[in-house]
Amino acid sequence: MPKRISISLPDPYYEKLEQWAELDDRTVAGLASYIVQKAIDEVEKEGKVASKKELPPNQPRP
Repeated sequence: MPKRISISLPDPYYEKLEQWAELDDRTVAGLASYIVQKAIDEVEKEGKVASKKELPPNQPRP
């Protein structure tokens, strides 16, 4: 089940995120979610966090 989080960004970063989201025809929240997922995929590849397949069933992601 998807989880919700709340983040705070400095105004200039939020404005750039807003512009990017508009260019990609996404919501700001949808784009932020996509960016976080891609970043997690990258650190998994680097071995910094356990990958989904390395976690026991029903264990939350670190």
